[in-house]
Amino acid sequence: MDILRLNKWYCSFVMLIAVICIIQPVLADGGTLAISYRGAGGYYIGDTITFDGRDTTGNTTLMKITGPGLPSQGVPLSDLNGIPGSGNTVAVNRDGSWKFIWYSANTAGIEKLVTARYTIMAMNLSNPEKTATTSILMKKPEFYIDAQLSPINPGDYVQLNGIAERGVTYVKIDVTDSSGITLRSFISPVSGLGSFQYGFRGDMPPGRYVVTVSNPSMKNTLMTILTVVAPVNPIPTSSPPENVTLESSPTPAQPVTPVATLTPAIPLSPLPAIAGLFISTVIALVWSTGHRK
Repeated sequence: MDILRLNKWYCSFVMLIAVICIIQPVLADGGTLAISYRGAGGYYIGDTITFDGRDTTGNTTLMKITGPGLPSQGVPLSDLNGIPGSGNTVAVNRDGSWKFIWYSANTAGIEKLVTARYTIMAMNLSNPEKTATTSILMKKPEFYIDAQLSPINPGDYVQLNGIAERGVTYVKIDVTDSSGITLRSFISPVSGLGSFQYGFRGDMPPGRYVVTVSNPSMKNTLMTILTVVAPVNPIPTSSPPENVTLESSPTPAQPVTPVATLTPAIPLSPLPAIAGLFISTVIALVWSTGHRK
């Protein structure tokens, strides 16, 4: 009797393990991924936007953006110049919730954004087939500034274009580094319609810089990001480093072609000319004396 009970318990245990092994992949495959945003769905370029949702398919969610002027595969929200298909990673909490805050004012390549509707995609990093999307309307603010070139090499020319508030006659342009130290300051005139254009040489070392445009009478401070990168193929310098002796390698002798010259190799001596003059004088005196006789 005990043996029968033991066999029943054993069979039940084996069946339970089998059911767990079968059901577990089904539950994992049935995970969900959702995305939403906080707000009305209309934002100005430069706003801070919060996205959140649930992801029960894995531990990491990948965030991408696509839309006008951007690759269809999407790029990271923090870098619109990023590799197509890449994105920002977001850790998923134990309960499956996640949150991502997009500080669009600090986005590299923000000048690519225009007034248009953009698609925000959430994808599970371990299960790329699990995706969720939402769309938001991004609007260019009434007052804005664009950097014509980004990124640039050290020494490249940077053209700034923007719209300031009407009635402002000038704007101050400050270039600060990541620690907030102002490296360059410029003054640009503003047209009667509020537009301004200003160019300067970006002679800063590689790094990310904040370009701020302001005026005491302006309500809004305009800002954009300028990225300076090292040249891919730097031009080598011809001057040798200090304390280094350069040795020239011997080259085979080449036949020398004689070149004709109009000047003699040895300068003429003045003695023959003096002797000739002396003889000519003596002959003249003798001849003159003979005629007098």
